[in-house]
Amino acid sequence: MKRKHQKKPFEERKIALERIEILFREAKSVFKDKPELSNRYVELARKIAMKSKVRFPRELKRRFCSHCHSYLVPSGNCIIRLQKSRVVYTCLNCKGVMRFPYIKEQKLNRIRRKA
Repeated sequence: MKRKHQKKPFEERKIALERIEILFREAKSVFKDKPELSNRYVELARKIAMKSKVRFPRELKRRFCSHCHSYLVPSGNCIIRLQKSRVVYTCLNCKGVMRFPYIKEQKLNRIRRKA
């Protein structure tokens, strides 16, 4: 019989999310001097998220490479380009490419203008 994983209690997930946000703030402040340390903070944040079964918020998900898990800073160690209906992040550490759609946001803006 297949065992289902239970969700962690709400309080535990809330605390985990707070810690993840703190780690990303620290990664941002340390990146200029010690980029290796900011990568370590991202690694710790990922471990917390996996252990507590928390999804990264959209803003935080785009701040690290999904291939090598290094902290990304535009024009520092990543390139951001727009292609058709996507935002393309290219990590300069591993040459990994991540594509995020932005059509939904455009559709929402059109709907808001009509209303």
